[in-house]
Amino acid sequence: MMKSKKMGAAILFIVLAVVSASGRPRQSQELNPATQSPPSDPSTVQQKGQKGQKGQNGQQGQKGQNETSDAAARRQAYVRFIEARRLRGEIQRLRNSARLLDEAIKAYKEAIQLDPAAADPHVDLGELYFFFQSRQDLAEAEAREALKLDPDCADAHLLLARLHIYAVKVERNWRPSLVEQAIRAYEKVAELDPKHAEAWAMLAELYGTKNDTARQIRALEKWAGAPIPNDPLFYNSVMNSDLSADQAYYQLSRLYLSRGKNEDSILAASRAYESNPESNDYARNLIGILRVAGSSGEELRVYRRLMKSSASPALMVGYGSALVRAGDHVEAIKILSEYVALDPSNASAVGLLAVAQRRANQRSAAVETLKAGVSKAEDGARLDLALELAQTYEEAGRNEEAIAQYEQVFEELLSKAAQSPAESPLFGEVVNRLVRVLRRAGSESKLQGVLAKTRRALDERNPLLDLITVESLREDGKLREALELARAASRRRPDDRALKFTEAVILGESKLFKESADLLRSMIRGGAESATEDSGVYVILAGVQMQSGQLKEAEESARKALELSPDDPQALIQLSSILDRSGKHEDSEKALRELLKREPDNATALNNLGYFMVERGVGYEEALKLIEQAVAIDPTQGSFLDSLGWTHFKLGNIEKARQYLEKATIYSRRNSTIHEHLGDVLREAGRLTDARRQWEKALEYSIEADEIARLRGKLKDAR
Repeated sequence: MMKSKKMGAAILFIVLAVVSASGRPRQSQELNPATQSPPSDPSTVQQKGQKGQKGQNGQQGQKGQNETSDAAARRQAYVRFIEARRLRGEIQRLRNSARLLDEAIKAYKEAIQLDPAAADPHVDLGELYFFFQSRQDLAEAEAREALKLDPDCADAHLLLARLHIYAVKVERNWRPSLVEQAIRAYEKVAELDPKHAEAWAMLAELYGTKNDTARQIRALEKWAGAPIPNDPLFYNSVMNSDLSADQAYYQLSRLYLSRGKNEDSILAASRAYESNPESNDYARNLIGILRVAGSSGEELRVYRRLMKSSASPALMVGYGSALVRAGDHVEAIKILSEYVALDPSNASAVGLLAVAQRRANQRSAAVETLKAGVSKAEDGARLDLALELAQTYEEAGRNEEAIAQYEQVFEELLSKAAQSPAESPLFGEVVNRLVRVLRRAGSESKLQGVLAKTRRALDERNPLLDLITVESLREDGKLREALELARAASRRRPDDRALKFTEAVILGESKLFKESADLLRSMIRGGAESATEDSGVYVILAGVQMQSGQLKEAEESARKALELSPDDPQALIQLSSILDRSGKHEDSEKALRELLKREPDNATALNNLGYFMVERGVGYEEALKLIEQAVAIDPTQGSFLDSLGWTHFKLGNIEKARQYLEKATIYSRRNSTIHEHLGDVLREAGRLTDARRQWEKALEYSIEADEIARLRGKLKDAR
């Protein structure tokens, strides 16, 4: 803080004598001989025994000179000032005392009467009025009187600023003029004391209310660079937050991120976390920013550095998650296993460890991890882990155990839905998964039982059963019935977008491409608030256009999707497929490799890149590794198994190719490409009759003109 000009240096000894009794003097009263400017008041006491030293207004201090009456009054004033501050210290220690408060106010008033030119007693008196009597009017009057005496008294400006910010934040008086007064007062404090943490912190808050992000960032940067404050209590009480540099860095990280300054955002978030590794807020903030602001490599570099210097449980989980996304499943398993051993009840860590084990093709270990986690987790988290356990059984081909686990979760959700309709997304996901695995296992009686229970649990407006029935009809090849049901359900629920998407997909599968595209275009809302939803519509529209052979229009739709949602991986994957179909193979591969830099564990991108390479006859070994990684991530995805089987076929591994392709037909019964590939493999194995049967199925399920022509040619040649 800046020093007040009016308190004399001659009474320094008094300050030193009573400082221990009166508490820490304000910075403007710490009369450091090394830094104090020479007083300018003509009544200031002259120091004895300082021969040759300059006095104020050019007067020489001479040994033995008698004190003037003005100087005596000023010394007496300061004695009363120090006594008032001692009383104030007692009041603070005793948590208020009416008698002591009256005595302190009286002492300040006497000090002001004895030395009317001093600004500091007015400031202290104003603080008593404000902090102990809630008399903002009297406090403001004293602050303004102090500024009349010394316009550069930082403490007086600070008192005014605090009065204004108190009215704004605590009394909720957001009058623009009052906000501006608070800003001007704190700006003056910052001008007089550029290292004043509270001034910059409050300015950051006030600039934020005005959406002045540039000045808010500058204020936060100044706050972050300020020394640790000696008096944080006012800020703490008004803002309910610490006046610490880590808070400044925390806020800066969010603002930098919003301005696209990703490197600065990561650095600020790291500094906030390193200042207080035990803060879950700072850890979650850092984890989130690393996830969206950094590349996978940069994310891992930051984690590795912090794990050496500032490791914490939250950081271990974040690091494990980053390793999973980066495809480093071995290291992820190591880190997350260490954490789960320390805290086996942490469902998030257990779930992540199981994901790493599943993606490393260690599904037996994942089953044991999840079973242990289910036994220790709380109710809400336990259901999520139980669902993951069912999925893991399904991925491992342990269908009976998968069905039993899905049924257990289903029944538990049903029991919770007894008091109200089952509307949660989790319930819908469980029903869909259970229905799918029951259909695959041919358990018709159980399937009908699940559907009946679901019907009783759902609100009549919920489209879940309609969507399940439509999907069943699609899988059975009954496209006309599926379309009629989808349209009827959509008429009953005209605002349900899921039903409209389903109708559009069926129209495309029925080769009614124009109707499908028109329906999708009608779903585009336009406007910034619907950009993400519209991007999803454009992705599906691009797929329909690609199926109809409109490759130019399909590319335009995919690029529009990316324009609306640049980070959407589905939009980039769709664009890559269209580019490959258009013969733009290098651009297609570039798009997928760029995505894999961001998301090394994106199974669809891994599969598509490998498949496109195989189709072009290049890099079979790399393609095989990419596709195997995709299958390890999701072994129930028919298209991934198809890619793996087709790659083995190209490598001459006919028996392996047949096994994978036959398995693919279990998960994707109506995929024309899978049946065509299986037919080609069977022909190579000398089983021409079986090959024809597969090509006929492929022709039945085929939509695209060039594929239909190719299949007819194969069938003709096989006669």
